[in-house]
Amino acid sequence: PGTILVRDDEKRMALIKSRHPESAIHWLAVPFEHVDGTHKFEAANGDRFLDLVEFAIDHTQAMTQNEPQLQRGFTIKIHFGSYETIEHPKLHILAVE
Repeated sequence: PGTILVRDDEKRMALIKSRHPESAIHWLAVPFEHVDGTHKFEAANGDRFLDLVEFAIDHTQAMTQNEPQLQRGFTIKIHFGSYETIEHPKLHILAVE
């Protein structure tokens, strides 16, 4: 659950708002398919993982015009292992503060 910002049914990926933001902007880039964690997703689907990174960068850059907090830049954060509180592949997009 979350607010969907971008949904790409062809690529089967979405950009959603985090329900527990750590920054003025905190979005998540997620694939539609479930795998128990980002590390397992990357290990089993390296090309798809890189597609997710590209999806996150491209759509975040496209949205900087409408999001002043992103105009100074943004960070993409990836959790592997115990820091991943929800075991589903995702990239965190955070505004630079």
